[in-house]
Amino acid sequence: MAADMKGHSDGSTIRIEPKTTDSIEWDLAPSKSHMIRWLLLSAISKTTTEIRFNGSPGADIQSMAKCLEHMGVVIVRNPDFWVVEGVGAQDLIAPDAVVNCENSGTALRLLLPYASSFDVPIMVDGDSTLRSRHLPTLTAALIALGAEISHLNEPNSLPCLVKGPLKPSSINLDVSMSSQPLSSILFAMPRISATVDVEIHGSAVSRRHAELSFRIAEETGSSNRWDASMDSIHLESWAPITPNNVQIPGDMSLVSFGLLFARLHGAKLTIPRLPAENEGLGSEILLDLMTSSQHDPLDLDLRDANDLLPPLAAYLAIGPGGRLRNASHARYKESNRIRRTVELLSQFGLKIEEMEDGIQCVGSQSPVEPSSIVDVHGDHRLSMTAICLATKVGGSVGDNGVWGITDPDFLKRVIS
Repeated sequence: MAADMKGHSDGSTIRIEPKTTDSIEWDLAPSKSHMIRWLLLSAISKTTTEIRFNGSPGADIQSMAKCLEHMGVVIVRNPDFWVVEGVGAQDLIAPDAVVNCENSGTALRLLLPYASSFDVPIMVDGDSTLRSRHLPTLTAALIALGAEISHLNEPNSLPCLVKGPLKPSSINLDVSMSSQPLSSILFAMPRISATVDVEIHGSAVSRRHAELSFRIAEETGSSNRWDASMDSIHLESWAPITPNNVQIPGDMSLVSFGLLFARLHGAKLTIPRLPAENEGLGSEILLDLMTSSQHDPLDLDLRDANDLLPPLAAYLAIGPGGRLRNASHARYKESNRIRRTVELLSQFGLKIEEMEDGIQCVGSQSPVEPSSIVDVHGDHRLSMTAICLATKVGGSVGDNGVWGITDPDFLKRVIS
């Protein structure tokens, strides 16, 4: 990290100096939820797909692309678009290297069925934050489909050796902590080439992400349908045919950091190319905050948008106060985001109460400079929250560069 008038780095830690500004233009990085899904479907289609986007794809997207390349897919990267030469689901090759999903939970869950489908052992791994995530729902489903899975350290976690092939069977999926296992099995259907009956348990969270998976699959020829009221689903195989051109929307969840930054500095916020509301994946709840002069405490339901918890907790503390609820699944992300958010904000002098399913706080609080380095636990959303706060009061933040997992251009936007 090069030295800068407003921030400098010693490699592992970045120092942020206070700044003043009266306006901020907040460009959005491409949505990794959309792009990772389109990368996979383009790879298992026997067509050539041009994936267009604005901004810089984050490290999670890059991780997905590298894993697909290890399976024989050619991806040509250009500044504003990538070209994917699809090989078809049945013509992927067994990777001769570790399938390393690095930080990306989405890449891991979508690729684990594919790694488990080859008739030779494949090693699957990730970084320290991904190794801390447990995968009992998905691994149990894959074992029911015939996969052999050996965990090398902790049960239901990475690294693991997987071996197929996968065979049709009936499986159970609990969607109360994540909808991604359902997306995983859906996107594996072209490789399984048979039908799978799924019994669905629990009250679904992150429903917009599951809906996105089924919508994108439908655009490539899938006849499978789902809504959150269903307790079972009969999944059919299909041969995906992707469009010649796909446009990836911006990641609407990143609007939350623009809102926090603007509130901290009393700045006018401009967001170019704001995605359509139906592309918000739960983050469309931010649209009202962009136009509201709300002074009363807010009560926000994060059932479908738990990624918003860290920046919105800070936003409520310095603004109207209120409650973030239905976000208990945020405890199972890169960090326990509920607990770690409370800890992080307390370092800035902000008093937040941890609840079982979220947080609550009073408003009109003022941040202060932390007396020690802020530990963000390898979590990019904690990092971006801490850096936004530090642009107001100063501070040193650990895990330098981790924001690039989602938004590589984040730092230059906030300290320029």
